[in-house]
Amino acid sequence: MSDASQNASAAVSAQEQFEINRRKSKKALPSLLVIFLLGTLMIQAMDFVYQNIGDSLGMGGQAALLTTIPGIILGVACLIYETLGDFISPKRMTMIGVWGLIVGSLVSFCCAWIGGPVAFWLVLAGRVVQVAGAQVAGSVFLVLTSKYLDGKEKARYFGIFNAVYYLAAAAGVFFGGMITSWNWRYIFLLPVLAIFFVPVLSRNTPDINVRSTKLDVIGIIVFGLSATLLTVYFSYPDQWWLLLAAGLLFVMFALHVVDGKRPFITTRFVSNPRYMLPLVILFVLYALNYAAVPIYQVIGSELFKVPLWETTLYLTVVYVVATIIGVFSGPIVNKLGRWGTMLWSAIFMTVGFALSALFIHASFAMLTFLACIFIAGMTTVYTPIYDAGSAAVPSEEGGRAMGVLDLTLNVTGSIGIAVYSAMMANSGFAAHGFFGLTSGTAFNSVANMFWCMAFLSLLGVVIIIASRRHIATRK
Repeated sequence: MSDASQNASAAVSAQEQFEINRRKSKKALPSLLVIFLLGTLMIQAMDFVYQNIGDSLGMGGQAALLTTIPGIILGVACLIYETLGDFISPKRMTMIGVWGLIVGSLVSFCCAWIGGPVAFWLVLAGRVVQVAGAQVAGSVFLVLTSKYLDGKEKARYFGIFNAVYYLAAAAGVFFGGMITSWNWRYIFLLPVLAIFFVPVLSRNTPDINVRSTKLDVIGIIVFGLSATLLTVYFSYPDQWWLLLAAGLLFVMFALHVVDGKRPFITTRFVSNPRYMLPLVILFVLYALNYAAVPIYQVIGSELFKVPLWETTLYLTVVYVVATIIGVFSGPIVNKLGRWGTMLWSAIFMTVGFALSALFIHASFAMLTFLACIFIAGMTTVYTPIYDAGSAAVPSEEGGRAMGVLDLTLNVTGSIGIAVYSAMMANSGFAAHGFFGLTSGTAFNSVANMFWCMAFLSLLGVVIIIASRRHIATRK
């Protein structure tokens, strides 16, 4: 057989294998999505019960560790898992992750009945394993979507993935409140439902190993550790040495990218404008996204003196709107294109934030309506950003592309919430309302924060307009 015939045969075989993996992926994605939903629901509900757990186990002062440490693990796990998706079998990752989720949940549940400080640390250990395991499902979902679905399918699945996050947030509000009036220990059993999806995932998750590519273990460790230290710093900003250490590690990683033999992120990767511009847009538009919920709670409790249950009800409405918009964001991208969807999403965010600042003295219902406007833009823009990032790199680098986007999203959120907390606590920030449009310390601080959000969103609009040549087309 000639070389040409052998190459043609190999090409046909590769295409057939790709179609097999594509069909398997589409069967595995719904189960991965359900497990991601269970894990995210657990994270959202834990925000309501962590103090109950700490108080019950005699560790009330350290109760926040039940959310902060798993949150840090979650942010870095996204990068590691999605990067590993370019090198090792998605099926092996999925099985390890699902069983980690189940075992971690059972450990936390059983140890929670013991009581005392030792039980607290065991519960925390179980939480770490639980969160790390749950994130595998989300990461493998993004990797399979990036690698094996076509353009229009990618947009739909990215949109559904984002919608499920907000659905879990809405359900977590109710579930967390309900479990506090029952017995918080049973909350740990919720993710155990993942065991029913093990057979489907075992059959359908692609089992692929890229054996010809050497895994850049050193690069992943250095980059992951630097991102971890940076995230921890913004949770504990008085520990300046964390920022210094993170900076030194980032410098080491940059040198590794330039001079390393096979870095997992190459100079070609970071110099690709079709990838880096969506990354910059993500950073700008999501810089203060985690502050949207805390500021809403401030509006309810401090400005309008609304009972907590009523604030929760209105917040659930906002989350439901985000879920619905997320489901339709994929078809919107397929209709308007990536660039058009990004632009309109950023405009919605700018208008929603600016009107919230202008009408800060209006009713709580009015501000909830305006929250629906900016959350709609924030939800919709996720899909074209991830769609553009996925299309900007070769398929074999799709996992890394998703990983860096996810890491940016999480680190940006940590930075944003730290900036938000510092600004809201600053008496000078609340002394005067921007443009002289508000009065009263509490109203000033909230309105000023909305103006900051509006300015950032407007900056996003400018960057999107300037980036049209790189993100307008679908490849």
